[in-house]
Amino acid sequence: MKQRISIKTDILKFGLLQGITTIIYSFSIYVRGNFAKINTSHATIFLLILACWIMIGMIKFKKTNDNYISLGEALKIGIGITVFGGFLAILWKILLIHVIDPDIITQLEEKQINYMIKNSDDFTQENIDRRVALTRKYTSPLIQIGAAILESLFLGFIISLVGGFIIRKKKIPIK
Repeated sequence: MKQRISIKTDILKFGLLQGITTIIYSFSIYVRGNFAKINTSHATIFLLILACWIMIGMIKFKKTNDNYISLGEALKIGIGITVFGGFLAILWKILLIHVIDPDIITQLEEKQINYMIKNSDDFTQENIDRRVALTRKYTSPLIQIGAAILESLFLGFIISLVGGFIIRKKKIPIK
Protein backbone atom coordinates (compact mmCIF):
# COMPACT_ATOMS: atom_id res chain seq x y z
CA MET A 1 0.00 0.00 0.00
CA LYS A 2 1.40 3.36 -1.01
CA GLN A 3 1.58 6.15 1.54
CA ARG A 4 -1.48 8.34 1.23
CA ILE A 5 -0.91 12.03 0.52
CA SER A 6 -3.26 14.33 2.38
CA ILE A 7 -6.05 16.12 0.58
CA LYS A 8 -4.67 19.43 1.85
CA THR A 9 -1.38 18.87 0.01
CA ASP A 10 -3.17 18.28 -3.29
CA ILE A 11 -5.47 21.25 -2.76
CA LEU A 12 -2.55 23.60 -2.15
CA LYS A 13 -0.41 22.22 -4.97
CA PHE A 14 -3.06 22.12 -7.67
CA GLY A 15 -4.84 25.25 -6.42
CA LEU A 16 -1.56 27.12 -6.75
CA LEU A 17 -1.04 25.73 -10.26
CA GLN A 18 -4.63 26.61 -11.23
CA GLY A 19 -4.20 30.12 -9.84
CA ILE A 20 -0.91 30.67 -11.65
CA THR A 21 -2.32 29.35 -14.93
CA THR A 22 -5.36 31.60 -14.61
CA ILE A 23 -3.17 34.62 -13.80
CA ILE A 24 -0.93 33.94 -16.81
CA TYR A 25 -3.94 33.67 -19.12
CA SER A 26 -5.51 36.78 -17.59
CA PHE A 27 -2.22 38.64 -18.00
CA SER A 28 -2.09 37.64 -21.67
CA ILE A 29 -5.60 39.05 -22.13
CA TYR A 30 -4.51 42.29 -20.41
CA VAL A 31 -1.35 42.62 -22.52
CA ARG A 32 -3.43 42.27 -25.70
CA GLY A 33 -5.65 45.12 -24.44
CA ASN A 34 -8.75 42.98 -24.07
CA PHE A 35 -9.22 42.88 -20.29
CA ALA A 36 -12.35 45.02 -20.35
CA LYS A 37 -13.61 43.06 -23.37
CA ILE A 38 -13.74 39.55 -21.88
CA ASN A 39 -16.14 37.44 -23.92
CA THR A 40 -17.55 33.92 -24.10
CA SER A 41 -14.39 32.40 -25.55
CA HIS A 42 -12.30 33.85 -22.72
CA ALA A 43 -14.76 32.52 -20.14
CA THR A 44 -14.70 29.10 -21.80
CA ILE A 45 -10.90 28.97 -21.61
CA PHE A 46 -11.00 30.01 -17.93
CA LEU A 47 -13.51 27.21 -17.30
CA LEU A 48 -11.33 24.67 -19.13
CA ILE A 49 -8.29 25.73 -17.09
CA LEU A 50 -10.30 25.23 -13.92
CA ALA A 51 -11.71 21.85 -14.99
CA CYS A 52 -8.29 20.56 -16.06
CA TRP A 53 -6.61 21.38 -12.74
CA ILE A 54 -9.49 19.95 -10.73
CA MET A 55 -9.42 16.69 -12.69
CA ILE A 56 -5.62 16.48 -12.54
CA GLY A 57 -5.76 17.01 -8.77
CA MET A 58 -8.44 14.36 -8.27
CA ILE A 59 -6.68 11.82 -10.52
CA LYS A 60 -3.34 12.44 -8.77
CA PHE A 61 -4.99 11.93 -5.39
CA LYS A 62 -6.65 8.74 -6.62
CA LYS A 63 -3.33 7.35 -7.87
CA THR A 64 -1.58 8.04 -4.57
CA ASN A 65 -4.49 6.49 -2.66
CA ASP A 66 -4.26 2.98 -4.18
CA ASN A 67 -6.63 4.01 -7.01
CA TYR A 68 -9.46 4.84 -4.64
CA ILE A 69 -11.28 8.13 -4.25
CA SER A 70 -14.69 8.75 -2.76
CA LEU A 71 -17.13 11.32 -4.04
CA GLY A 72 -16.63 13.29 -0.81
CA GLU A 73 -12.86 13.37 -1.29
CA ALA A 74 -13.32 14.42 -4.92
CA LEU A 75 -15.62 17.27 -3.85
CA LYS A 76 -13.19 18.42 -1.14
CA ILE A 77 -10.28 18.41 -3.57
CA GLY A 78 -12.13 20.13 -6.40
CA ILE A 79 -13.73 22.83 -4.30
CA GLY A 80 -10.48 23.42 -2.44
CA ILE A 81 -8.47 23.75 -5.65
CA THR A 82 -11.05 26.12 -7.08
CA VAL A 83 -11.28 28.36 -4.02
CA PHE A 84 -7.51 28.54 -3.48
CA GLY A 85 -6.74 29.14 -7.16
CA GLY A 86 -9.65 31.58 -7.46
CA PHE A 87 -8.40 33.53 -4.45
CA LEU A 88 -4.98 33.91 -6.08
CA ALA A 89 -6.58 34.99 -9.36
CA ILE A 90 -8.79 37.57 -7.65
CA LEU A 91 -5.77 39.03 -5.84
CA TRP A 92 -4.17 39.49 -9.28
CA LYS A 93 -7.34 41.08 -10.64
CA ILE A 94 -7.56 43.53 -7.73
CA LEU A 95 -3.87 44.39 -8.11
CA LEU A 96 -4.37 44.98 -11.83
CA ILE A 97 -7.56 47.03 -11.56
CA HIS A 98 -6.68 49.12 -8.52
CA VAL A 99 -2.88 49.46 -8.70
CA ILE A 100 -1.37 48.59 -12.07
CA ASP A 101 -4.05 49.97 -14.41
CA PRO A 102 -6.95 51.79 -12.73
CA ASP A 103 -8.05 52.94 -16.22
CA ILE A 104 -9.66 49.50 -16.65
CA ILE A 105 -12.58 50.72 -14.52
CA THR A 106 -13.10 53.57 -16.98
CA GLN A 107 -12.98 51.08 -19.86
CA LEU A 108 -15.63 48.96 -18.13
CA GLU A 109 -17.81 52.04 -17.64
CA GLU A 110 -17.43 52.95 -21.32
CA LYS A 111 -18.33 49.40 -22.28
CA GLN A 112 -21.56 49.69 -20.24
CA ILE A 113 -22.41 53.05 -21.84
CA ASN A 114 -21.76 51.73 -25.37
CA TYR A 115 -23.88 48.66 -24.64
CA MET A 116 -26.74 50.89 -23.46
CA ILE A 117 -26.50 53.12 -26.53
CA LYS A 118 -26.53 50.11 -28.84
CA ASN A 119 -29.23 48.03 -27.12
CA SER A 120 -31.51 50.37 -25.23
CA ASP A 121 -34.55 52.21 -26.49
CA ASP A 122 -34.82 54.40 -23.38
CA PHE A 123 -31.27 55.76 -23.43
CA THR A 124 -31.08 58.59 -20.88
CA GLN A 125 -28.38 60.23 -18.82
CA GLU A 126 -30.05 58.85 -15.70
CA ASN A 127 -29.71 55.29 -17.02
CA ILE A 128 -26.07 55.92 -17.90
CA ASP A 129 -25.35 57.30 -14.43
CA ARG A 130 -27.08 54.33 -12.80
CA ARG A 131 -25.10 51.80 -14.88
CA VAL A 132 -21.79 53.59 -14.22
CA ALA A 133 -22.51 53.62 -10.48
CA LEU A 134 -23.32 49.92 -10.62
CA THR A 135 -20.08 49.20 -12.48
CA ARG A 136 -18.09 51.11 -9.84
CA LYS A 137 -19.88 49.23 -7.07
CA TYR A 138 -19.01 45.83 -8.57
CA THR A 139 -15.37 46.73 -9.12
CA SER A 140 -14.75 47.35 -5.40
CA PRO A 141 -12.27 44.87 -3.92
CA LEU A 142 -14.69 43.43 -1.35
CA ILE A 143 -17.42 42.80 -3.90
CA GLN A 144 -14.89 41.22 -6.28
CA ILE A 145 -13.53 38.90 -3.59
CA GLY A 146 -17.01 37.86 -2.48
CA ALA A 147 -18.26 37.27 -6.00
CA ALA A 148 -15.12 35.36 -6.97
CA ILE A 149 -15.36 33.09 -3.93
CA LEU A 150 -19.03 32.34 -4.61
CA GLU A 151 -18.31 31.71 -8.28
CA SER A 152 -15.39 29.46 -7.34
CA LEU A 153 -17.50 27.50 -4.89
CA PHE A 154 -20.26 26.98 -7.43
CA LEU A 155 -18.02 26.04 -10.36
CA GLY A 156 -15.77 23.90 -8.17
CA PHE A 157 -18.76 22.03 -6.80
CA ILE A 158 -20.28 21.32 -10.22
CA ILE A 159 -16.99 20.26 -11.87
CA SER A 160 -15.98 18.19 -8.83
CA LEU A 161 -19.36 16.51 -8.63
CA VAL A 162 -19.32 15.48 -12.28
CA GLY A 163 -15.63 14.53 -12.20
CA GLY A 164 -16.05 12.72 -8.89
CA PHE A 165 -18.89 10.60 -10.27
CA ILE A 166 -16.72 9.71 -13.26
CA ILE A 167 -13.50 8.74 -11.42
CA ARG A 168 -14.70 7.59 -8.02
CA LYS A 169 -13.87 4.12 -6.87
CA LYS A 170 -14.86 2.90 -3.44
CA LYS A 171 -12.76 0.60 -1.34
CA ILE A 172 -14.30 -2.80 -0.94
CA PRO A 173 -14.29 -3.77 2.72
CA ILE A 174 -12.32 -6.92 3.46
CA LYS A 175 -14.36 -9.49 5.38
